[in-house]
Amino acid sequence: GLRAHELLTLHPREVRAPDQRPALTSKWTGRDGVIYTVEGKGGLVREVLIPSHLAERLESLRLPSPVRIEDRGIYYTSHYAVTGGQKWSNSFSAASKRVLGWSEGAHGLRHSYAQERMHELQKAGFNRDLALETVSQEMGHFRPEITEVYLR
Repeated sequence: GLRAHELLTLHPREVRAPDQRPALTSKWTGRDGVIYTVEGKGGLVREVLIPSHLAERLESLRLPSPVRIEDRGIYYTSHYAVTGGQKWSNSFSAASKRVLGWSEGAHGLRHSYAQERMHELQKAGFNRDLALETVSQEMGHFRPEITEVYLR
C-alpha cells in the first residue's frame, strides 16, 4: 500500500518514529513483518509493514550513507539502494504492459492492496466499518471515505 515516492523514504521504525496519530490495534492483523516508517503526503511520517522476507532483502540494500534523490521536483533522502517515485512508477507500468499487455500503473497496486486487505479482514471476522478504518490507517489516509475510492 505504499505510494511510489514513499519507497524513497523508507526507514526502520527504531530510527525514525511515526508522527502521533490515533492507531487501531487491528492494524496489520493477520500479517507478519517488520515495521518501517515512510514520509507520505504533506511530510507525514507513518508506519508501514514490510513482509519479513522483503525487509531482509531491503536491509541488504542499505546504503553506507544516505543519498539525496529528486522526484517530481521534491528532494528525498534515501537510505537504501532501491528506486521509487516517478522513475519506479514508469518502469513498473512499462514492465506490466510488456509482460501482461496492460497496466493499471503503480498506483493500481494501492488499489489492489486496499481490496485485498478488506477481503482478508472481513474474512477474519471484522465488520466492514472496522475493516475499512483499519485499511485506511494502514494506507496513511485520515478518513475511511478516501479509502472507499480504492475499493471500486
